[in-house]
Amino acid sequence: MALFGQGRVAALERRFIGRAGVLGILAPLFLTTAAQAQGELRGRVVAENGTPVPGAVITLTAIRYSVRADTLGRFVLTGTAGGTLELSIAAAGFRDEAVSVVLGRGGPVNRDFVLTGDDTPLPVETTRFLRGAVTDLEGTPLAFANVQLNGGRRYLANDSGHFAIPLTTSGRLTLLSRRIGFEASELVLDAAIDTPVTLRMKQIAQVLAEQVVTTRSPFVSLDLHGFYRRMADAERGVNSGYFITPEDLELRKPLMVTNAVEHLPSIRVRPGNAEITKSVVNGDTIRRGVTSARNLRVEDRSGCPMTVFLDGIRVSPLLSHVRNVPAGSFGIKDLADEQINTLISPVAIAGIEVYTREATTPPQFQAIAGTCGAVVIWSK
Repeated sequence: MALFGQGRVAALERRFIGRAGVLGILAPLFLTTAAQAQGELRGRVVAENGTPVPGAVITLTAIRYSVRADTLGRFVLTGTAGGTLELSIAAAGFRDEAVSVVLGRGGPVNRDFVLTGDDTPLPVETTRFLRGAVTDLEGTPLAFANVQLNGGRRYLANDSGHFAIPLTTSGRLTLLSRRIGFEASELVLDAAIDTPVTLRMKQIAQVLAEQVVTTRSPFVSLDLHGFYRRMADAERGVNSGYFITPEDLELRKPLMVTNAVEHLPSIRVRPGNAEITKSVVNGDTIRRGVTSARNLRVEDRSGCPMTVFLDGIRVSPLLSHVRNVPAGSFGIKDLADEQINTLISPVAIAGIEVYTREATTPPQFQAIAGTCGAVVIWSK
């Protein structure tokens, strides 16, 4: 039979309670199986002078089940032997009490529960504390230092170095403080004092062994081609360039090369020249201009195209040229600029240098043919 689990159990409990018929002897709270031993609490609620408190309400706090004491302050509760009953007891004119009772296995538990009257003065706190602070030799508070009194329990100072230790003994007191990085400090008092004490600790100077850390760029090409050297020169004001590092590229994750540089000052990205295609219709050659979404050109603010280098080789813009066509056709003059977005993917780029003016561009990347500034791309 499950505890409070079946409708028949509840019915039997109601029937048993209805037939009790004796004032002050209350029905059992729990129904147990035959295999379970039953324990019983026979309680009595009394005042401080021993007078019964009739009508006191006793509540099982776990399930909020309440019973009421009889005219002699008595009540009975049953449960599993060895179990613990958490009770709260309340009565008019008295302070509430919370108690715990362990049900015995060898027989009923008889216990009186004493309630304190509302007009009874509360006991005065008599515990004394030894208060103080832990600091270094210069008076700076040391947070979370350990403080030990007379070799007993250790107490932890707060984040401001202050502590409060309850005094349970009298006479000579020895305070010992410890903290990592400081020498232990001891303070001896002939007797407890009411004023705060200060424990000063000396810092332990530790000289660590010299450590030499050697590292290199994750991309050798940047070191070999002087990328970081020129970036250091720019930081010192030797040149004026913008440097997009591998970490910048990883953070921004550009979809195209032009996306990686379009946010820089004095830079704009515009559609490049249309791709020229030819087709023959009824013997006539027809030119068609097709502009790709990836056909973009890097310019300065005045519209001057910037020279683009890939691993030190100039790839854009290229010079115009005239393509020869068969007799009877016409010459087509194309701008043969390479589309930088189709030459390399952003995931294959190790770093980018951008020089917005030709005068400040390093000599090896000087622009020619009327271009302005340079974009230097280094692959991984």
